[in-house]
Amino acid sequence: MPQTVRTSPGELPLIGHAGRLAVDPLGFLEQRRASDPVVALRLMGRECFLVNSAEAAMQVLVARQERFDKGGPFMEAARQLVGNGVITCCAEDHRAQQPVMKPAFHRSRVAGYTDVMRECVVEATSSWQAGQVLDVGSAMYRVAALVVARTLVSAPAGRQAAQVMAEALPELLRGLLRRMLIPADWVHRVPTPANRRFDAARARLHAAIGEVIAQYRQHEQGRQDLLSQIMAWDEDSGRRPGDTEVRDQVMSVLAAGVETSASLLAWTFQLLGRHPEIQHRLWEEVDGALGERPVTFEDLPSLPYTKRLLTEILRLYPPTWLLSRIVVEPTEICGFLLPKGADVLVSPYALQRNPEVFPDADRLDPDRWLPERLTPGQRQSFLAFGAGRRRCMGEFYGMTETTLALATITRTWHLRPTRPASLRPRPRFLLVPAEQPLTLHLRTREGAPR
Repeated sequence: MPQTVRTSPGELPLIGHAGRLAVDPLGFLEQRRASDPVVALRLMGRECFLVNSAEAAMQVLVARQERFDKGGPFMEAARQLVGNGVITCCAEDHRAQQPVMKPAFHRSRVAGYTDVMRECVVEATSSWQAGQVLDVGSAMYRVAALVVARTLVSAPAGRQAAQVMAEALPELLRGLLRRMLIPADWVHRVPTPANRRFDAARARLHAAIGEVIAQYRQHEQGRQDLLSQIMAWDEDSGRRPGDTEVRDQVMSVLAAGVETSASLLAWTFQLLGRHPEIQHRLWEEVDGALGERPVTFEDLPSLPYTKRLLTEILRLYPPTWLLSRIVVEPTEICGFLLPKGADVLVSPYALQRNPEVFPDADRLDPDRWLPERLTPGQRQSFLAFGAGRRRCMGEFYGMTETTLALATITRTWHLRPTRPASLRPRPRFLLVPAEQPLTLHLRTREGAPR
């Protein structure tokens, strides 16, 4: 017999657990990890089921994924930004959209992007000067926006749209977090200053993407980027996607391509500045592998420590810190029966910090990803890119971009914290570091700043 799902303590009248989630969402999710594999939460009168174990998460995302679909408060909030794009669409739509989108992220296509990616990093950092105090988050937004605009949406208007996305995302992500934690539409229609800022940022972005689509409609021939694939006639159905369909996919690509890469790079430089021993190992690997050459796609296998470092940072600070699904038919998960229509929440952040799976879980340790140290539990618990059929198709693209950017920047620059301060994660719709300015220093080939 299935067990009864217990409701997590701390529920308040009317708002349920939404208040606790809004005040300290990461702490709340980590505290629940010691509970049953599945516990019930109430968010503004809406019942959700929080998954607290990697085994239960794998059943939801992989083993029984056909019984769950994209939905729940996280996805409903995301749809307010990216519509029915490949990230947020239901399973039926995903079966049609994935074949159109996936070729742009194939290994061979990404290999062809790498020179452009590296050139974008050089261009975005060309104005840096020794002694300059850098807002590293904004700087990495510029890098990621430039890369997306030159590889996936390459029309001239694409660069402007990517820049608008980079500028608007902080406000949009704050608004999406509010909509996720307080899933009550009427609250977000009230003309408060925060709601007006969100609506204005979204309108600016829609206008910029509209210009991109118009430019592609006028000049349809000769482009080989992702947007051209999306906008092409479907030979099987004989139909052409409308502007709303195209806009949703462009929004998905820009949101995923800009924010996740920018967040990972910002976390990386903040953490390197606070872990000199790790930074020196990174410098040794990059300098030894590249010599005086610029980094290329062929160099990636020669940078295993760099890959482990980025993987470890994604473990500690996954941009997508909360996933949500909806139950499409009654399903038993780890002995608990979830009813049809229920919302299900999975927190990669909480699962990836489980000390029973990752000893000394809060410590930055890239070598925990060495092949001889890697355990099945670690593989199962690492959900930074999701899992199953809806695993992020841009994973290889993003890891390639961030590896190239990290190798290119660290060959020249050493980014030091301007003041000693611990890093704090800032849970918006995606997880970013609370900004701490860094000072730019040129470094010698031996790794010492000058």
